[in-house]
Amino acid sequence: MSNLITLGRKALIARLETITQANGYRTDAGNNVRSGWFNEQVSAASASFPIIVVQRAKDQAPKFGGHGMRKLHGFIVVAAIEGGLDDYEDALDDLEMDLLQCLMPIEGVPCEWTPEGIPHVTLGIGEPVPPGDGLKAATIAIPIYLHTFIESRRD
Repeated sequence: MSNLITLGRKALIARLETITQANGYRTDAGNNVRSGWFNEQVSAASASFPIIVVQRAKDQAPKFGGHGMRKLHGFIVVAAIEGGLDDYEDALDDLEMDLLQCLMPIEGVPCEWTPEGIPHVTLGIGEPVPPGDGLKAATIAIPIYLHTFIESRRD
């Protein structure tokens, strides 16, 4: 039996991997999508930019009904571009626009890139962070919640 939480995470990663100029986006950040903790990924010896990291985050409150629940499974999509204090804003804007266009839900329409059982996603408020404090990259962090329907086990 497949784990819907795992399938959702993998679908999110696969969707982010479509962010390439060949697919009409502004950047090729989809060529460097990772899973795990952002700080660990950018401090790895093999780190390169732009980078997108799918990191687990706090869920929103679940909603219960019948013999199941709708779990609002949380992730933070953290993307970074290398740049100095004077020349990062345009590149960060491009990266943010790519993320929003890639992940944007269409209200009232089931999400086409998620597996069955995860019909919708919700985006949270993005948070940009300039380079500095030891980080050589500018980042944008966007929360995303996968609306995962989990049925109770009936033994």
